[in-house]
Amino acid sequence: MKCIFLDFDGVINNWYHFDGVSIESAMILKKIIELSDAKIIATTSNKYSLQRLDKVDYYKSIFYNNYVKFLNELGIQIHDLTPFVDTNRTLEIKKYIEEHQIEQYVILDDELIEEELQEHQVFLDLYRGLQEEHIIPALNILNGNLGFYPPNYDRNETPEELNYRINSYYSKARK
Repeated sequence: MKCIFLDFDGVINNWYHFDGVSIESAMILKKIIELSDAKIIATTSNKYSLQRLDKVDYYKSIFYNNYVKFLNELGIQIHDLTPFVDTNRTLEIKKYIEEHQIEQYVILDDELIEEELQEHQVFLDLYRGLQEEHIIPALNILNGNLGFYPPNYDRNETPEELNYRINSYYSKARK
């Protein structure tokens, strides 16, 4: 099974449309799903209210009403959630991969995942969210061509510097 480990805030929305889902970003996600036949595994911290509290009704939760319901209406289904592991997204993804024996996956996130999984990550700019330029890198990673970061990537860069360098690299590559 191919999986897309999906963060919500900063990915399917952006700084300028931070509540709920951006239709533009959701349609790009849908295109990636259609081209790869991948399943969505939610990694977003929005799921924690469901995982930590027993009495939260899924259909009344913010997680469902602000995100899942809208994605479902667009034909995008959330297949599963990563488990709760100390609010550490990397550990949650690793545990899910081990428990479900996932081999092909991409991580769509606006926060840097720990180095051991970074070759599977498409690092997004939270101000822009998921964009057309992310389709090809996401599909490449899902097809085993790991590594989103450009050759001049410096792990000591700030997230802002990294976003600028990555977006510049892929903007030039598209032309």
